[in-house]
Amino acid sequence: VDGLDGLLPFLLSHKKRLTDEEFRELSTGKTCLPKALLNLNGGRNDTIPLLLDIAEKTGNMREFINAPFRDVYYRGQTALHIAIERRCKHYVELLVEKGADVHAQARGRFFQPKDEGGYFYFGELPLSLAACTNQPHIVHYLTENAHKQADLRRQDSRGNTVLHALVAIADNTRENTKFVTKMYDLLLIKCAKLFPDTNLEALLNNDGLSPLMMAAKTGKIGMFQHIIRREVKDEDARHLSRKFRDWAYGPVYSSLYDLSSLDTCGEEVSVLEILVYNSKIENRHEMLAVEPINELLRDKWRKFGAVSFYISVVSYLCAMVIFTLVAYYRPLEGTPPFPYTTTPDYLRLAGEIVTLFTGVLFFFTNVSADGGVFLPGEPAPTLPPCLSPSPAPFTSLLPFPAYWRVATVPSFPLPKISSFMVFALVLGWMNTLYFTRGLKLTGTYSIMIQKILFKDLFRFLLVYVLFMIGYASALVSLLNPCPSAESCHGDRSNCTAPAYPSCRDSKTFSTFLLDLFKLTIGMGDLEMIENAKYPGVFVILLVTYIILTFVLLLNMLIALMGETVGQVSKESKKIWKLQWATTILDIERSFPVFVRKAFRSGEMVTVGKSLDGAPDRRWCFRVDEVNWSHWNQNLGIINEDPGKSDTYQYYGFSHTVGRLRRGEGAAGARSLPGGKRKRVFIR
Repeated sequence: VDGLDGLLPFLLSHKKRLTDEEFRELSTGKTCLPKALLNLNGGRNDTIPLLLDIAEKTGNMREFINAPFRDVYYRGQTALHIAIERRCKHYVELLVEKGADVHAQARGRFFQPKDEGGYFYFGELPLSLAACTNQPHIVHYLTENAHKQADLRRQDSRGNTVLHALVAIADNTRENTKFVTKMYDLLLIKCAKLFPDTNLEALLNNDGLSPLMMAAKTGKIGMFQHIIRREVKDEDARHLSRKFRDWAYGPVYSSLYDLSSLDTCGEEVSVLEILVYNSKIENRHEMLAVEPINELLRDKWRKFGAVSFYISVVSYLCAMVIFTLVAYYRPLEGTPPFPYTTTPDYLRLAGEIVTLFTGVLFFFTNVSADGGVFLPGEPAPTLPPCLSPSPAPFTSLLPFPAYWRVATVPSFPLPKISSFMVFALVLGWMNTLYFTRGLKLTGTYSIMIQKILFKDLFRFLLVYVLFMIGYASALVSLLNPCPSAESCHGDRSNCTAPAYPSCRDSKTFSTFLLDLFKLTIGMGDLEMIENAKYPGVFVILLVTYIILTFVLLLNMLIALMGETVGQVSKESKKIWKLQWATTILDIERSFPVFVRKAFRSGEMVTVGKSLDGAPDRRWCFRVDEVNWSHWNQNLGIINEDPGKSDTYQYYGFSHTVGRLRRGEGAAGARSLPGGKRKRVFIR
């Protein structure tokens, strides 16, 4: 500090300021204030108050405090960011008192997510940095100080709020999840009290994701489970709860889960659809097992999924049987189009029409569902589920319309028509593997086949083809060239030109590849050895080929397939659960929106009062739970009588009459003024 005694007179005499370029670091553009904050001793640096005093006397206090880093790596970082990162509340208070920008954004490459080449993404803003580094005392100060309060609703360049930032840093570990969820609730409740008209959790980022959707898409199961099961005990923030206790009796209680954003019936982006379709994370099956997601899927399956799925199975099998009969009884001679004169011909015509209709229908249904551009929230196909059997790759159904298109061209050769038809039959019957997911016992077989084909068999074929080409090139070059037909000279009637395997010609290479394949599976012969230039070398090459392919590669393939089957078997329940969930949503998305709403799971419940005093009505899903470690702790109970109340039918729907009450000593759900009871309809 003593060494800076002459700094102020020097600056005043030369009309200079601490923010001038000569006092900045060339590479980063940072001033001496960030340098001082980066070099603390016991959390203190006595030069910091002196530098601030000098800046105030030179007339550029705010510019000095808010001078950002200008390099690509740390661009936008200010002294306030550094003070928060160093966990120095006294310097944070000092900087804010002197005019620090509490909304400065650090956008440098260092502050980007790891998958984009960064190191620590915290949401750019000072408040987000304090929250992501678990400093609630600084969070309270930034949002409640008397100088300049940080706006909890502020969004960064990605559109993320502080809640999004907390979801981004969650890593599913116990320690991390504990502090992140605690900080999340603190900020959510604080925002509700400071800005009653704003629900911080409902703000979307630039990708159109709320914190809940972001947690679902990124696989943050700890945050995801905490958000959808949140019970707020604070009476003034009870409306932020997503889980409500309808009734309790001992360890048994009935919970109502708020389905907003979870299941939207096609009206907007659904968290359930994000989990099933858009999420590429490995723990997706674990997130689908979280309540109420698990019971919600079961309810959908009971209401419409099972019936629609089995109707789809029967419809698809009928279509394939008809197509098979049409192909079996097709005319084998003549040129299309074939005449229809007899009764069997007219039956075949009816089968062709049905096959054409179902082929085109399946084709366009699968294009709309699997075209690669369908996102949650977009309109779903409006075809009945019984006519939309699966989201399996629509290429398996391509031959249906293709076959009938070429069949109507009279000049099209009959053999080519048959080739389209036989591929259509094979791929069509193979597509029935999709329906194995309807049963848990067979649901993983199609997954095993796909994994073996695209993982193990693909790698085997890649190496095997390289071996075949290499050995075929070498072995063919050892065969003697075939003499031309001109060697017969005059008498060509009794002259036969030699051909493979006695010699090699222009077609020998492709034929030799087939022979090597036969040799690999034990069906080949060694006739060509006698005509090789160097039989010894020829035999050595063949022996090494057999060892590498038949002994090594084939046994490696068998071992890899066994390992794949073992892995899939261990995860069979998880894989089937994901298949099952996908099937349910596929069927639901095939319904029009009004049909979805008719089959919607849940019930409309009055869970309390909103901030304006009106009844807080939400669409909730009921889950009956048992917890032997936490008994009735006088939480918010909506109905004082446990169990189901009397029900009656109203416009085709079952409504339950419940009572809304307010416990005198309990942090119960909000009720009507004066503790009056009100009869509410629960759908």
